[in-house]
Amino acid sequence: MRGSETIVWPGGEHEFRLGIGELRALEQRCDAGCAVVMMRLLGQQWKIDDVIQPIRLGLMATGTPQDAAQKIIDSAMDMASPYALAITAAEILRRFIMWEMDDKPGEPQAGAESPTQTRFQTDEPGGPVTTGPEPS
Repeated sequence: MRGSETIVWPGGEHEFRLGIGELRALEQRCDAGCAVVMMRLLGQQWKIDDVIQPIRLGLMATGTPQDAAQKIIDSAMDMASPYALAITAAEILRRFIMWEMDDKPGEPQAGAESPTQTRFQTDEPGGPVTTGPEPS
C-alpha cells in the first residue's frame, strides 16, 4: 500500500494513511464497504461514523495514538461541522482507494502521447488509386 500523505483540513495539517488493516476496520465500523462509505460521503447520505472513522483511522495509521487522534477530531469538530468534515473524510478515502501508479504497466490511456509512428515519408505517392473507375 501507499505511504502517508499530508492533508490540510479543519483540524490542521496532518499525515494520514489507510492501509488494508485500516480499510477493513473502517468497513467493520461503518458496516459497509470502503467504496460505499465514500459514495455515502459524496452523496451527502453519510452516517457520523462515515465521517469520523476515516479521519481517526487515517491519523492512527501514521503513528498517532488513539487518544491523541480522538482529541484532534474533537478539536476539529469544535471548529467545523460534521458536514464540512465529510469532505476531509471523502478525500482521505479517495487518496487511498482510488490512487493510480505513475509507472503503470500496460497500454497508455486514450489521448496519451505514444512514440509510435504510423507512416514513413516517401518521395513518391504510395500505391495505385483505389477510388476511381476501373480500367477497361
